[in-house]
Amino acid sequence: MIFSVSESAAQLRRIRGIDPLLVGALSLAFLFCLQGITWGRVECWNPDQMALRGLRALRPANYMKPPFHTYLNHAFVVWPVNAVLKIARVPTERTKIANSAKLVGSRLLTTALYLGTVALAYNIGCRFYGRLSAALIGFVLATSAGFIAYAHFLTADTPLLFWMLAAFWFAQQLTFVPNAWNYGMAGFLTGIATATKYNGLAVGIALVVAHFFATRGESIRRIFLSRQLGIGLVMAPVGFVLGCPTALYEPRKFWHDFIYNYTVTPRYGGQPDRTAYLAALGRIPEIVGIPGAVLIITFAILSCLLILRRRDLTDAAARGFILSGAVFLLYISKVGAFPRPVTRFVLPAIPFLILMIGPALQMVERRKWSRRGEIALLLSVLVYNCICSYLVGKRFNDDPRLTAQLWMTKNVPHGSIIESSGSSPHWSKLPNFDAHEINLGLPHRPGPSEGETTDLRLPHVSGRVELFRRIFPEWVQLYVAEKEKNPDEGLFTAAALQKRDPDYISVYSWNYQVPSETVRKYYGDLLAGKFPYVIVFDAETARVPAWTYPRTIDFLAGRITIFQRKN
Repeated sequence: MIFSVSESAAQLRRIRGIDPLLVGALSLAFLFCLQGITWGRVECWNPDQMALRGLRALRPANYMKPPFHTYLNHAFVVWPVNAVLKIARVPTERTKIANSAKLVGSRLLTTALYLGTVALAYNIGCRFYGRLSAALIGFVLATSAGFIAYAHFLTADTPLLFWMLAAFWFAQQLTFVPNAWNYGMAGFLTGIATATKYNGLAVGIALVVAHFFATRGESIRRIFLSRQLGIGLVMAPVGFVLGCPTALYEPRKFWHDFIYNYTVTPRYGGQPDRTAYLAALGRIPEIVGIPGAVLIITFAILSCLLILRRRDLTDAAARGFILSGAVFLLYISKVGAFPRPVTRFVLPAIPFLILMIGPALQMVERRKWSRRGEIALLLSVLVYNCICSYLVGKRFNDDPRLTAQLWMTKNVPHGSIIESSGSSPHWSKLPNFDAHEINLGLPHRPGPSEGETTDLRLPHVSGRVELFRRIFPEWVQLYVAEKEKNPDEGLFTAAALQKRDPDYISVYSWNYQVPSETVRKYYGDLLAGKFPYVIVFDAETARVPAWTYPRTIDFLAGRITIFQRKN
C-alpha cells in the first residue's frame, strides 16, 4: 500500500518556502559552532581526528575507522588549499602557513554537515508530524550542547549523523513513493554512512522497516522477493565500496584492522566483559542535558502510548515514530552491549530519539498551544541549551594550550632544543615558529641539527599492550603487537634527560596520568623540581560550572606546564 501521495504533495507545497524557524535554528547552530572554531590553531587536539589524516595513493594508514570522511575533507579542503599553495609557488618549507586554513576549513565542512543534519531532521519531521513539531525537533538538535561539542572535532562522529539522516530521509521517502530511486539511494547512503564509521550500518534497518510499510497488504512472497528491496540491499555494499575503495586493494589489511577495532573498542579501557545498557542511556544527558533528556524521554514514551492507542499504521506520525524508533533501538541494543559506553558511541542514536518525540509534539500542536505551561517548559529547555552551547565554544577558546602556543613563539629563542610530552602541541606546525620534530619513540631517528630549533617528542606510554595481554584471548595478541605501541620507558629517566639536555620541556597532563610507574615518577620528579628545570608557564583548564553540560568534553580538560633549564 502506498501512503497518500496527494497528502504528501500538499504538505510539500506548504513547506516549499524557506521556513524562518528552520533558518533560526540553523543560524543558532552555526554561531555556536563558530565560537571555538580555531581550537588547536594549527591542528585538532582530538587524537581520533579523521579529516586531516594522511593518504598515500588514497590509502589511509589504517582501517580502524573507515576513510570516507578523510576523502571528503581532502577533496573539499586539503587538496584545494594545496593547489593554491602550488599555484602561488610557496616553498615546501613554508607551506605550514596554510595549516590554520586547513584546520578552519575542515571545521567549516564538519559544521556544514551538522547543519545538514538539522535540516534533514526538520524535513523528516515536516513529512511525518507537521511544521511546528519539525521546528521544535530542529531547535533541539541545533541547540543541544553535546552536538555542538562534537561539531568542533574533526572526527567522523558529526559527519556520521549527516549520512545516517540522509539514508533515513530516503527510507522515509519510500513510504510515500516506493520507487527504485528511493530504495537505491536509501541503500547507497547506508553504505556511505558505514564507510564514514562502521556503526552507521545500523541505519539500514530503516530501509527494511520502510519496505514493510510500502508493501503492507501484499503477499509474503512479494514482500521478501521484491526487486526494489533487492536494489536497496545491493546498493548498500556498493556505497561502502565507493566510500572505502582501497579496501578492495588491500583486503587483508582492511580485515585485520576492522576485526581488531571491533574486538578491542568495547573494552579499550580494560572494562569487565559485561553489557552496559543503563550506562549507555546515562550518556544521553551529556548530549542533550538533563532537562532535555527528561523532556525527550517523556515525550518519546508519550508518543509510544499515542501510537499504540491509535493502532493506525497508515498514519504518517505512526510511521515516523516506528521508523526512527527502529533505528534508535537497534543502535542502542548494539552500543549498550559494549562494556565501555562512551558518549561518542551513543551520539548517533540521539537524532532518532529526538525524532521519536514527534507524535507528542503533534498532539500539543493540535491543541493550538492551549497549555501555556508546556510552551514555557519547551522554551526554558531551549534557552538552557543555548547557554550551555555558548559555554561549549568558550571552553574551547579557553584551552590553556592555545596560550602556551603564544608563549612558546614569543619566548623560545631560535636554535633551542625543546622536549615535549606526546600530547603537547606540535610547535613545529606553528607558521611563525621555525622548528623540526624528532620522534624519540622511533628506533632510528636523526639527531638535533646545529642552529635549528628542535622539538624532541617523547612517546605516550598508554600501557595498553600489558592491559590487552591480560583481558583479551590469545588470537588478539598478534594484532596487539602490531597495532599498539610499546615505547622504551628508558627514555623517562634522569640519565636520559641529562643526555638529551633540552633547553625547554613541555608536559601535558594526559602523558603522566598513565599506569607506568616509571613514567609517572619521571614527570612527578620534574613537576616537584627535582631536575634542574624551573616552571615558566603553567596553566590548567578551568573548572566546569556544576549546572552546565556536557560535563566532560573529549580531550579538552588538562594541565600544560613548560619548564626552562636553570642557568
